Amino acid sequence: MNGESIPTSEDLLKLKEILPAAFIEDKLNLAILKELLGDQVYTEPEVYQLTWAGKAAAYKQVQAPITETFIPVPEASVNWQHTQHVFIEGDNLKVLQVLQNNYQGKVKGIYIDPPYNTGSDSFIYADNFAEKSVRSQANRKQNSHSNWLSMMLTRLFLARQLLREDGIIFVSIDDNELANLKLVMDEVYGEENFIDYFSWAKSETPANLSKKSKKVVEYVLCYQKNKNNEKFQGIRKNSTSSNGLLNQMNKPATLTFPANVVTTRLKDGLLQQGSYGTDSYAIELLADTEVKNGLFVKPVVLKAKFKWSQPKLDKEISKGTNISILTIKLSPSYEKLVYDKEVPPNLINSKVGVGTNENASAELESLFGAKVFDFPKPPSLIKYLLGFSDDPDGIFLDFFAGSGATAQAVLEMNQQDGGNRKYICVQLDEQISPTTKAYQQGYRTISEITRKRLLLLHNKLQAQEGNSTLDTGFRYFKLASSNSKISHQNGTTYEQE
Repeated sequence: MNGESIPTSEDLLKLKEILPAAFIEDKLNLAILKELLGDQVYTEPEVYQLTWAGKAAAYKQVQAPITETFIPVPEASVNWQHTQHVFIEGDNLKVLQVLQNNYQGKVKGIYIDPPYNTGSDSFIYADNFAEKSVRSQANRKQNSHSNWLSMMLTRLFLARQLLREDGIIFVSIDDNELANLKLVMDEVYGEENFIDYFSWAKSETPANLSKKSKKVVEYVLCYQKNKNNEKFQGIRKNSTSSNGLLNQMNKPATLTFPANVVTTRLKDGLLQQGSYGTDSYAIELLADTEVKNGLFVKPVVLKAKFKWSQPKLDKEISKGTNISILTIKLSPSYEKLVYDKEVPPNLINSKVGVGTNENASAELESLFGAKVFDFPKPPSLIKYLLGFSDDPDGIFLDFFAGSGATAQAVLEMNQQDGGNRKYICVQLDEQISPTTKAYQQGYRTISEITRKRLLLLHNKLQAQEGNSTLDTGFRYFKLASSNSKISHQNGTTYEQE
């Protein structure tokens, strides 16, 4: 090592065990070794950053001139003239570049389910970014991470430009690239705009394949373009029990409960003013009142140690909160019909109304009449996420559309509240392996499955009563070079110069 002798392979192996960071692609890097040993050779100040092979090229890629356009395909669309929903077939990197022309700063929410880089080719969606020409297993893994990061960086960068200032993005991922995804999203969206890791219970019957742990959850990383003071909305929780309106720590006060509002179990008749209460609380009825058919038909004026003020009581009654005085002790209680929406917990499961992969697979198979897609995401997951920071008139984007779950989520949200949300779904016309069930069902590309789901959803929703005014159509476009032309079944030729 000092020039007097050349290290042997055995020496290098021993050194690698001690200082693995000094080796890049199984080769000793002397500059890094000197740095690790305290002999600084760099003149530039050290900074905290994420780097990988190909990162500079990835940033250049997003700045490349746009040479593509969208070719309309009306005959493969539904309700072309009136629908506001869009489905685009093509490379999502180039699609995101073209979308900048009309959608920059206009998208309210993004959900994507990108390839997880598991190293498996058994998926319907190619999920392996490793270079097969790299010989060693370690080098293949390193190269795989680099390629995956470059792929994600370019798309996340362009996606951020499409978001509104209050826009929000959700990215599904598993443990293979979770750490790298967090770092690259910190770089693109800013660490200060990170919201949370949400853990989604993906299965109720996890495979028992590992000797160490069962894979029960996947993750959803959430960022806002510019984090603000908006309170995110989870689910509304129903009241399961009544709550007393008395509080021993407060001073006595007077509340007037309006007539024909307070329910009771008391028999019909008059109640005279006077002292009532329990062993713990003194309650005074300040004026006579009357019960009829389980209801106080005259105002109930009580003096006691209440937890609410009169304005609070009036507000709760106006919101539909049930007030009851059940017994002769005249101790009031309340039960809300629904509580205000809670801030969402970072565990997502059936308790918040979200399904699993099994639920999603069964639903998709029912829609298609056959299994056509592995591990689809449940629309209930995407509806729940987009509802955190919703806009009933907003634009929502998914540029790894897969089977089209995001489109279904948006349509169902509009169906539920009469909103006018618009989806943009993007899917590459990636070839389907002949060994898959989807291929056996006649599908040749993933985008064919996406478009078919959109068509089936349109038919299903329009067949349901009350959906005649619901926009369930979609405009279908194909990405092509700017000077290309495409002929359609009706004989019409579109050309873009």
